[in-house]
Formats: sequence, C-alpha cells, structure tokens
Amino acid sequence: MNPTKPEVFSLDDLDNGEQTIHNVIAALDYIKSIAEAEGETEVAELIGATFTICLNTYSLTKRLQLREKIERDMGLKAQILSRRN
Repeated sequence: MNPTKPEVFSLDDLDNGEQTIHNVIAALDYIKSIAEAEGETEVAELIGATFTICLNTYSLTKRLQLREKIERDMGLKAQILSRRN
C-alpha cells in the first residue's frame, strides 16, 4: 500500500496467500448473496458462519506471525545492544 495514502488499497498490494484469502472471501460473499436471493436463509447463515471462521482464523494467523516477527526483531536488537557494552 502507498504509505502516504493508507486508505488506498490495491489487490496488487497482496501477497499470494492474502490474494487467495481475498478470493475466498469474495466467493463466499457471492454465494451468500445468491442464497439470500433464492430465499435460502439457512444456507446463507451457514456461509456467513464459514466466512466468520475464515476471517477469525486469518486474523489469528496474522497476529501470531506478527508476534513472532516482533520477538525475532526484539531478540536481534537485544543482541546488538549487548555487543556494544
């Protein structure tokens, strides 16, 4: 994303994994809209629940990746500081 305009979003900003997640979300949203249009409320609710599970799993995975990166970076910084002393 453009750091000077954080509100600007492009699919080009996504890596392959994020692009796949985006495609899955778009597909679920499309299928859910068809189910709603056909009056299939139970199917639409099931798709909504599936979406929620996907989103929660994605968020958890991203948080864990960020935590691991921070821990690695902090460990590296601690090693650099200890070498100076």
